[in-house]
Parts: sequence; C-alpha cells; structure tokens
Amino acid sequence: MSIGKFGRSLGIRHLVCGSCNGCELEMNALAAPQYDISQEGWSIVASPRQADVITVTGPMTAAMRLAAQRTLDAASDPVVVVAIGDCANGDGVWCEAGDAGAGAGRKLGAAIGVRGCPPSPDAIREGLRAAATLLDGRKS
Repeated sequence: MSIGKFGRSLGIRHLVCGSCNGCELEMNALAAPQYDISQEGWSIVASPRQADVITVTGPMTAAMRLAAQRTLDAASDPVVVVAIGDCANGDGVWCEAGDAGAGAGRKLGAAIGVRGCPPSPDAIREGLRAAATLLDGRKS
C-alpha cells in the first residue's frame, strides 16, 4: 500500500451523471503537475471494486440512475461518495432541467459536497482530503 501525506492510499472512481463536463475538466486538472494527486498517494481507479471514494458530477439523468446505483453497489465497504459541483449537490443550473434530477450526490447519499460551478481543483482536493479523513475514522 502506498502511503501518502495522509497515511493511506486512496482509490478514486469518478462517475459522470449528466454533467456539462465543467467539473470533469477541473477533476482532470488534479493530475496536472501543479496539483498532482499521486503525490498524496491517491489514484484514479478503473473499477468501483478498487475505489475508496466515488466522486459524482451532474444532476443525475434518468438514463444514469441504474448505472450509478450499480456502481455504488459494486464498491467495497467502506466507500465515501463525494458530490462534485453544484449540480451534483442539487442546486446547479441543470438540476430539474428536462430529464435531469435533483443531484447525483443527493440520489447516492453523498457524505461530502464540494460546491462550485465548477469547483476549483483546490476545492476538490480538500473534499477528497475530507473523504480520506472520514474513511480513516470508519476503518478504526
């Protein structure tokens, strides 16, 4: 196990639930040299079975409801859901528009909410740190 600044590795699985992709651009910046989450011992993982944290963006379209729930069900316990952006937190511009719902984070029971439209990479990193702290509390 890789040990980062916070004493544990963190596997992050990202789930897009109908967002405009603004939040995804900011999430992608976390891998850039100025943020480089790998220095924290964190990595983006390909499967929810490898994830400690599931990040979600978007208002949760009807087409994504089943897939999002299956992703959450496939994750090992404990897992923390982090809602990234205003839409995922239920009060973004795309919430309740057309086929969109009231927030992916609300639908999946997010423990942490990162606000912004889109939130900065620094804000997202702080949300991930909060998730790591929450996970450390759940495992002890």
